[in-house]
Amino acid sequence: MYAKLIKEVMNWLSENPMSLKEISEEFSVEEKKVYRALSSLVKDKRIISFRDEDGVRRYRPVEELH
Repeated sequence: MYAKLIKEVMNWLSENPMSLKEISEEFSVEEKKVYRALSSLVKDKRIISFRDEDGVRRYRPVEELH
């Protein structure tokens, strides 16, 4: 489940930056599990987090920076 979640999250994030809550709702997974997956991806430098204009923390793949 965890590896599958990470793969699906990466696919979604490549299309559009999303917040933890949006990801949790999209995949019907509790926020705690999504947070662990996102933390792992940030630690592995596969995604970054940023705050949008409304102050919501969103995540996107590192490749989008180039």
